[in-house]
Amino acid sequence: MSLTQSTKEDSQIIVGISCSHDASACVFINGRIEVAVQLERLTRIKHDGRPYLSTRQAVDYCLDAVGISADDVNLFAFNIQNLLPGQVGLGFPLADEEFDLFDPLGPKSVYVSHHLAHAFAAFYCSPFDSATVMVIDGSGGTVIGADDLILDGMELAYYIERPVPVPRPPYHAESVYEFNKHSYRLVSRNVARSFHPMCGSSSLGETYAAVSQYIFGDWQEGGKLMGLAPYGKAALFSPSLLTRDDTGRLQFGVSWKVGLCKANSRQTPIVYSNLAARIQRDLEIALVERARQAINSTGNRQLAYSGGVALNSVANQKILEQSGVEAFYIMPASNDAGICIGAAAAAHYFSSGCTKGALLEHDFLGRSYSPAEISVAINAYCTRLDVASADFVEVAKRLVAGQVVGWFYGGSEFGPRALGHRSILASPFERETWRHLNHAIKYREEFRPYAPLVLAEAAETYFQMGSDPESPYMLRVVKVRDEWRNRLQAVTHEDGTARVQTVDRKRTPDLHTLLTVFAQITGVPVLVNTSMNVRGEPIVETPEQAIIMLLSTKMDALVLGDQLLCPLSITKQRFETMHFTLGPQVHLQASGNSSKLSFFLICQAQGSQAVEISQSLFKLLADADGHQPLHLLLNQHGLVGQARMDAISRFQELVQQRLVLIVSDAAKS
Repeated sequence: MSLTQSTKEDSQIIVGISCSHDASACVFINGRIEVAVQLERLTRIKHDGRPYLSTRQAVDYCLDAVGISADDVNLFAFNIQNLLPGQVGLGFPLADEEFDLFDPLGPKSVYVSHHLAHAFAAFYCSPFDSATVMVIDGSGGTVIGADDLILDGMELAYYIERPVPVPRPPYHAESVYEFNKHSYRLVSRNVARSFHPMCGSSSLGETYAAVSQYIFGDWQEGGKLMGLAPYGKAALFSPSLLTRDDTGRLQFGVSWKVGLCKANSRQTPIVYSNLAARIQRDLEIALVERARQAINSTGNRQLAYSGGVALNSVANQKILEQSGVEAFYIMPASNDAGICIGAAAAAHYFSSGCTKGALLEHDFLGRSYSPAEISVAINAYCTRLDVASADFVEVAKRLVAGQVVGWFYGGSEFGPRALGHRSILASPFERETWRHLNHAIKYREEFRPYAPLVLAEAAETYFQMGSDPESPYMLRVVKVRDEWRNRLQAVTHEDGTARVQTVDRKRTPDLHTLLTVFAQITGVPVLVNTSMNVRGEPIVETPEQAIIMLLSTKMDALVLGDQLLCPLSITKQRFETMHFTLGPQVHLQASGNSSKLSFFLICQAQGSQAVEISQSLFKLLADADGHQPLHLLLNQHGLVGQARMDAISRFQELVQQRLVLIVSDAAKS
């Protein structure tokens, strides 16, 4: 979308910004979400973000996507999670010194408190005209003098100078609201005295984060903890860790942590599978009770749900099945990325009195890349690629043959799940596909499962979808039907479940067509779907990033717009006559001292693994720039006899590993 000058003048334009981990930005135009992006997709730093207005990069991406400038914006809405009077200034600024997008204390500014932003995001994006809204996360910051805040710049300036009560007010951990189209109210709130992801257990989210930190060394790895749980048995760790607090609410106790008071030596995560199972099971029990209490407190059984804990897909299904909800909506970007949408929605309400805008029909909120932009990216790597027109039948046949295919289409997904615009696809039938994806493409832990795509109209045949046959955002884990578990081995987890994404013609017509063609060949409209990224990196955003992933991993092909790309492969011509170069994100490294040097190939995309090579191969690869055939390089380095044969053999291995790439004739000149 690109606005004319007259349209800009007649439109209400709101920018939303999340200042947190998983920082993000979005643009609303007349109440419609036009574009949104997480900062990590642009900086390539996973979970990137600061607790203040630190950069305009994500905002500029959004403004450029809709063809406007900061001067065209009516309101800038934002949240800083832990903003509190008495704690603004010095090392905790409102904005970076060079931040020049807007004045956070000026007339265009709207500040929205954290849980209220989560709540607005969930309700605004839901299909409901009225709903109970539940927000649960690790810590939602806190406020003084009110339940929640929507403040203009002048009011914010006054607020941050207010005296802070002693003791410091507790953190918001769980909030329940009632929303309709023109108003909202806070119904109840549960607070926590701390948010300490190293050891805390004062809230459900804090406990889950702390156990993630203990097992994986990162409190933001809740998805891994959820994936590890099916390998363990909760009862083998301990009885339930839940207790009831003074209000009768289920909470995690504290005494159980004493048994884990020795530092984790970072053994294989499977060692901690019983702990994971216990924490996951108890979380599910507590969340089902929370949801039941929430809808009973409002009398409205339509539940919209957000906050970081809402990404627990296993618990979400339990809520749907056991809490008594009649309709259940989970915000696709339930983590702090979704805060930008909630802040903008609250500002929309602030200016219009309406809590709803245009219905969010999908999560593909990133900008689209033009055919010209795609062509530029392909041309930059054309000497290392075979390029052909993409054809659904050809792609389906490749998948049937066991190939792994990247799928890049339209605007990127805003939330953390790849839903068919930045995806990697594979056949769902073989367990070896699961292992291959983890070992040679994603470079991640072997226990982590893969999710299925399935035609929405056929989902119930293969999966026990329950009362809601649709799962378009991959936010529910359901049972794979018994008769299909052996057939769908690549997407069936250890406990016989799968995190399903249903595919319909309206949201993803291209994927729907591909699944239909795949089903015509195999009889089964199901595919493996995983995000197009390697371990430790964000999902790819640009065409070039997708091509680099193709060339750096053992993906077999990439559908990029209407083009099908494949890395050049070894042909029948003599290997020595071919041209080679290092893969993208691959570099040579020598380490040691003058008495002993070791030589390595390092590939960032493959987990920065170091592949040791000989000194002679190191020198050979340093000269492999794609302009000379291998036999000339071997001659120049004086490699003959067995040394020559060994070098050729090692080159072949490195080509198979995607550390060295074949270069086409176009690069010879």
